[in-house]
Amino acid sequence: MDRLTALRLFLRVAETGSFSRAAAEAGVGQSVASRAVATLESELGGRLMNRTTRSLALTEAGQRVLEHARTMVAESEAMEAAVRGAEREPVGLLRVSASVAFTRAELAPVAGDFLAAFPRMRLDLMARDDRVDLIAEGVDLALRLGALEDSRLTARWLGRYPRIVVAAPGLETAHGAVASPADLAACPTISLTSSAFPTRWPLANGREKAEVEISPVIRTANGDVLADLARAGLGAALAPGFLVKADLEAGRLVRLLPGWSAPPLDLSAVWHGRGLPRKARVFLDFIAARLGVN
Repeated sequence: MDRLTALRLFLRVAETGSFSRAAAEAGVGQSVASRAVATLESELGGRLMNRTTRSLALTEAGQRVLEHARTMVAESEAMEAAVRGAEREPVGLLRVSASVAFTRAELAPVAGDFLAAFPRMRLDLMARDDRVDLIAEGVDLALRLGALEDSRLTARWLGRYPRIVVAAPGLETAHGAVASPADLAACPTISLTSSAFPTRWPLANGREKAEVEISPVIRTANGDVLADLARAGLGAALAPGFLVKADLEAGRLVRLLPGWSAPPLDLSAVWHGRGLPRKARVFLDFIAARLGVN
């Protein structure tokens, strides 16, 4: 088995969390998918996945290989499309639905690169925080965070974003140092009304767990507003990693309680019908290689 084929199978195992599902999607036996991962581990000299009878989890090395696999597979497919010629190049308008905050943080920054790679494509980025009816509004592809509800749709799990506690740099100066989850009781907090944890934050640091009851001074339904309020120093916020990554890197926000986090936020791509149109699949594979999910 060549390296690229093995990486494709490894990628699908990591994304689906299942050897059997990955094998079924690829049209091969489960033993082929298992052998692909085992071959990579042997060639690379390290374990990529920790397997149990009920689940599997990527090791630190596996996370790094996953990032490279996404990039290599996306680039390979783009190259194959170019070789096949313009007559098979994806063409036309692609309507993509996602929340406003996710579109701004994750989709807008890579839209230019995508259009440069596929110049005959056009994008309609439907940045909305309400749950869009894909069928009624003619949406080709939706990227959704959290639990999926509509069983009529086909879904592909893309990964998870960590949820961490962040605040403006001056918050601890004003309200006291936050050395443990219990210290959050002395801090004002900001909450997302759409979050699974609007009034309590279930935090964990390895095997150590804590549940913090909060009384938000402000609630908002929009992730960008949540980040704005946190940057303004109005309170600590529990936020998904994609939402605050740039602010943390720029020092506009700091992470409180390093090591502690809430249950991660799942990201899934969903669409209507079993088959995904090629233009949507090309876009999905392109962005999946560049998203900051684990």
